[in-house]
Amino acid sequence: MSTIRQFTLFVFILLALPFQVISQQQSQIETYCSYNGFELSNVEIPLTAVFQAGPGKEGIPSLENPSFLPIDRTNFLHDQEKVIGVYVDGVAKAYPVKIMNYHEIVNDRFGNEHVVITYSPLCANAMAFSAMLNGKPQTFGVSGLLYNNNLLFYDWETESLWSQLLGKAVTGEASGKKLLQIPAQTTTWGAWKKRHPNTRVLSPNTGFHRNYEMDPYSLYADNTSKTMFPVEYRDKKLKLKEKVVGVRIGREYRAYPMALLTSASHKPIKDQLNGVQLQIRYDALTRTVEISDSNGRLIPTVTTYWFAWFTFHPETDIYGFLPQQHNVAMEFLSGGR
Repeated sequence: MSTIRQFTLFVFILLALPFQVISQQQSQIETYCSYNGFELSNVEIPLTAVFQAGPGKEGIPSLENPSFLPIDRTNFLHDQEKVIGVYVDGVAKAYPVKIMNYHEIVNDRFGNEHVVITYSPLCANAMAFSAMLNGKPQTFGVSGLLYNNNLLFYDWETESLWSQLLGKAVTGEASGKKLLQIPAQTTTWGAWKKRHPNTRVLSPNTGFHRNYEMDPYSLYADNTSKTMFPVEYRDKKLKLKEKVVGVRIGREYRAYPMALLTSASHKPIKDQLNGVQLQIRYDALTRTVEISDSNGRLIPTVTTYWFAWFTFHPETDIYGFLPQQHNVAMEFLSGGR
């Protein structure tokens, strides 16, 4: 190679290097921004299934110091309105869904117990967890990100992202660690206060100016054939937004379609999952389900859309569905598919 060609190649490489570095930096910046500023490490989920929900980090403000009202000061709630009921160590609290729609995360305490209440509007499911991690209470916020249309929240201490339906951290320093799930029930205010007359209710005086009487997700919930964002796995045995109660015992999963549980309002349904005897009770008035073991202990469950339960647990089976046999009930639910 001639001296001139060598010199030209050297200059070209020299000039190209800064552009390559700039390009790499730009790519890193774009990645950083596309995930609302979270620096992703130790990632346990496919990032292709993570989407920005619209608002950025804390664009939906979590509640850190919630205030509560006694029953006689809850004229802002009608008996048929939905609440998330949580009962821990003799203390009952209700979190109106119309408030949770605008905050999604409530950091709370039940006596000495630190608890985080979570709600994912696009999956219509509520879950409560112990907020203790490595013996220390954590504070959680809304990341503005979704994984399979489900809430990704984050802890203030390490800024790790947590998947609600998995109940564990999926990025960051805490990746792989799990939170202890606490039973939470989405029911009507009338039913909850009748069962827990000393319950307290999350106050609408949250410190934020929101119209809690307007449901921002009503059109989404009414559109039963679409999700907001794509999901990894889909299954047509049930309709996309068929409500199911999901249960996990060890490494086995089962979905109970709400439409098949009406008979349990008269007599509990007995079932078995991974060797554990279960009793399923259905309240026809409030359309809620409780599942307990043979000792009467409540088992944490998830009431959610079928698409959400399946995409997180594609290995699940379905109560009442016999794959190798004709099943009239399931044919009715699935429209013959």
